[in-house]
Amino acid sequence: MVRDPLIPRLVSVPEAAEILGLRRSRVHQLVTEGKLPGAWSGNTIVLAEETVLRYKAGERFGFPSVLAIFRYNEDADGWVAVDRRAVAPDYELPDRFGLEDIGGNEGELYRVELLDNQGKTLAVKTVDVEAAS
Repeated sequence: MVRDPLIPRLVSVPEAAEILGLRRSRVHQLVTEGKLPGAWSGNTIVLAEETVLRYKAGERFGFPSVLAIFRYNEDADGWVAVDRRAVAPDYELPDRFGLEDIGGNEGELYRVELLDNQGKTLAVKTVDVEAAS
């Protein structure tokens, strides 16, 4: 098999632990706490070797936050999720949202939540698109 150079070299948790000089349980903890980027591949956690080497060199990673957008549904008498998008770790909710910002429909009520990479709500704004446009 020829290795695809566009796919980064991936390492398992035991390999990352060896590179970092840590126990496997500590590497697993760093990944699950969101301090070291990793991903599931089937039932195995994999990490980009380059990321592990950067972590070993002292780099710490800012993780993207999530902007969750909900529309008020009168039939359901509650908020219904309509979109989720990644934003920079230092993103701050603006004072006003326009129609193009949330991809909504004029005259509808929206709720915009800024979540951290663990799903914790950092900020919330309710938006009347008609008033914000």
